[in-house]
Amino acid sequence: MNVTRWYKNGSIDAFRQFCIQNKDKPISVKLTNRSEPVVGALHNYCLASEKASGLFLLLTDSVIHPAYYGLEGIESLHIFPSEIMASRHSALRPET
Repeated sequence: MNVTRWYKNGSIDAFRQFCIQNKDKPISVKLTNRSEPVVGALHNYCLASEKASGLFLLLTDSVIHPAYYGLEGIESLHIFPSEIMASRHSALRPET
């Protein structure tokens, strides 16, 4: 089963499957304390415990340290179209 979205009331198994299937792919993360979603490449995830679970996103293609978002602050996860992500990244690159 391909998991294309996950919501806070979903199962941890579905969260894990979403992360496995979408590692290194662009995703959109809707946070509980922000109106705009955060978009980045899913770098990794952690399910150590209820309070220490979350995911790591690479927000740009030039940043090597991923941003961490705890599971308690995530409202939903969605796959993000690759072509939109590519255009965002090319807009962030300095012209040479």
